[in-house]
Amino acid sequence: MAEKRANAGENPVTPRDASSLLLLRGASTPGKLEVLMVRRHSRSPFAGGMHVFPGGELEDGDRDPGWEKLCREPSPGELEKLCGDGTSRGKALGLMVAGIRELFEETGILLASRDPEESIPNPGGESELLREYRVELRSGKLLFQDVVRDLDLKLDLDRLVFFAHWITPEVSPIRYDTRFFLAPAPAGQEPDHDREEITACIWVEPGTALRMCSEGEFPLLPPTMANLYILADFHAVHEALEAAREREVPTVMPHFGSPDR
Repeated sequence: MAEKRANAGENPVTPRDASSLLLLRGASTPGKLEVLMVRRHSRSPFAGGMHVFPGGELEDGDRDPGWEKLCREPSPGELEKLCGDGTSRGKALGLMVAGIRELFEETGILLASRDPEESIPNPGGESELLREYRVELRSGKLLFQDVVRDLDLKLDLDRLVFFAHWITPEVSPIRYDTRFFLAPAPAGQEPDHDREEITACIWVEPGTALRMCSEGEFPLLPPTMANLYILADFHAVHEALEAAREREVPTVMPHFGSPDR
């Protein structure tokens, strides 16, 4: 369907469902945390050259019923929050799957495990295998569900915490209805950008990212900035996760602004 700018008197473009994942780890500076961000290719039709959190659109395959047997059950509290606006359970699970899939495609980090207490590691031969899977995913030769099944894994939906919900303003020609999730970084995995959509992966303290943005060195979208401002108040990953579990998640749709991600 061709997209067009929604002007006064016209119907706004329907927003596409999307997920974005904020992966957290402790910083080298005591009492600080870092979040994983990626830089989009300058030629990208959406947010070109911007620093964003890994994420993208909800795809049909993310909502496939087969995922029920390939995922660890998310927290009932997180599902309740996700479904609070009338979102179905199937769509809520699909949004979580989409966040993990996009994280893997863009950075190579896979939030999945064979044992509930231990995520899949990245070093050695398994790392090379994961890179091959990413190439086949991008080319369309494999589905994400095939990758998870072949590796005998389950996606760690229980690690995801619903954090924010932004909808692109109605005046935008490209609109997204984006759910943002927090998750602790798995041990033993390091990001590796895909060299197509993404040109860099950066671990950064939220306050540092905001300062660099104000200095014109680290371009950010408004929803990204808002989420970083919230994270900048926390001194440890567990504090951010606990606070996010307890807070309500309002839906934010600015009247003016850039498309969200």
